[in-house]
Parts: sequence; structure tokens; C-alpha cells
Amino acid sequence: MSPWQEHNLAEITQRLAPLCRSPQGILFERSSPNNHIVVRHGREQILLCYRHMGRRIEEVQSRLDPTHPLRLLSPYTQAMMLALLWCRQPQRILLIGLGGGRLQLVLHHLLEDAQLESVELDPLVLEVAERFFGFLPDERQRVRLSDGRAFLREESADAQYDVIFLDAYQAEGVPSHLLTLEFYAECRARLCPNGLVVANLHSSTPVYDASRTTFAAAFRYTTAFSVSSGNVVVFGSEEMPLQPRTFRKQARIVEKFYGGILPFSTWAKDVSLRAPYRSNARILRDSVSVSV
Repeated sequence: MSPWQEHNLAEITQRLAPLCRSPQGILFERSSPNNHIVVRHGREQILLCYRHMGRRIEEVQSRLDPTHPLRLLSPYTQAMMLALLWCRQPQRILLIGLGGGRLQLVLHHLLEDAQLESVELDPLVLEVAERFFGFLPDERQRVRLSDGRAFLREESADAQYDVIFLDAYQAEGVPSHLLTLEFYAECRARLCPNGLVVANLHSSTPVYDASRTTFAAAFRYTTAFSVSSGNVVVFGSEEMPLQPRTFRKQARIVEKFYGGILPFSTWAKDVSLRAPYRSNARILRDSVSVSV
């Protein structure tokens, strides 16, 4: 690690120290207009959960081991980080959806010169990320409380990003207006040359096939990785061919490039390139209501 990374990790560890001593069970529970949030302390993890109030079901959105804060525990976050295999040194990153800020915290630590802009609709989610997950905004780690699509439209026309991560979830799934062909076109317009859009989908949702068809229609080059949790992480680019046949070899190279801080080669082994979907499913458009 660089001197800055050593200092940064020490500060993260200090922020999380009280959580290591906290009792197991529910640490926090509150509703907002957008989510019912529960934070639980399990045996070795802090869990951020969104609860379906009608069915009393909780879905885990973020996982943290407070003793190893840089270790990404959720398979889908590991798959999303594989974006760095194609975009090795992004300078400007947009993340739509915050959750526990797991991607944000790791990217901020790994990429010392990168500017990260996160967009989160729910102020309560930001409060939870700061209080329980070690997330801390600074001059390189900015957060805008807004709808992700509204943010894209309000940004200056010359705002461009090397990578756009799409991980906006509510208990019912991805908001419908963040799944349409028009939305992906707005993301595409914000990419730098050789830029990349990375989206977290889930194969269990009713619109999964349609969302995959829509994503494939939105970008010239696409590929997808599936993980054991049922998440499917899709990658799209206009100018950069995404060649899955070579990505495991590339993972070893990039892992060495980053000094072995993150196990890219292990993550690459754990994802599947088999992510089938019905390619004749309808394309999701703004003009048609999408039910998730």
C-alpha cells in the first residue's frame, strides 16, 4: 500500500471500531418515504437490509466485515469491480445508488487520483452508510442527494465519466425509470471514449429478460457475468470490445498492477459467463409502464 492508503485504512478502521464492540442483533431500524431500512450485526458482518413491509421479507443490500473493511463480501460487488479489467485507471467515476457505500469506499481507497460522484435518492441511506459502514465523503468522494436520472439531466453537458456504476435498488428492485432504453442512452452520452457502464440486475425479477434485452440494445458491445446470489452484472461500451474469453488472464495482470490489494483473479474465477436470457423479450421504453 502507498503511505496514503495505509493512513486511509487506519482511519476507516478507527471509524468502524465501535461497531466491532456493538452487540449482535438489530443496530438500527427506520422507515423513509423510499425504504424501510434495518441494520443488523451478525457474527462477523454488518448487514444493510431493505424490508418488504407487505411480505415482511428482508433483502441484504450491503455487507461489511468491520475488521476487514476493504474485503468485498457480496459476490455482485466483486463482479462489478471487474470493470477495472477493462478500465484500469479511471479518473472520473459515477455511481448511481449508494447502499452501504461498499463500492465507493473500496474505489476511493484503491484509486488515489480518481474523482467519485455518488447519487443517492434517500438521505436515510446516506446516514446509514456514514454511521455503520465507514463511508465518509470528502473532496474526492462526493455525494449528491437526488434521483440518478435527474442528476444526469442536470449535470453540465461536458460532464464525462470513465465508468458509470448502476446499483440503485429499492426493496422491490431497480426503479423502472432506470431500466429503459432512453435512460441507458443518457448514460451512454456521459461516457468518455472507451468508457464503460456497469449495471447490477437480478435474474429473479419479472423484468429481467426485458432489462437484459434493453441493455443489449443500448450498447454496441456488451457482456454479462452471473454470480451465485442470482445477480447478473452487465457491462456495456460503445467503443471498447468486451472480450470475456481473455478476462481471467487480464484479471491476473490487473491484480498485479494494483499490488495485490484486491483479489481480481479470484473474483474472475467465481463468476460465470453463462447468463442466459430471452433475447426476444420486449425493450423497455419510457413510454411504457414497467412493473417490477
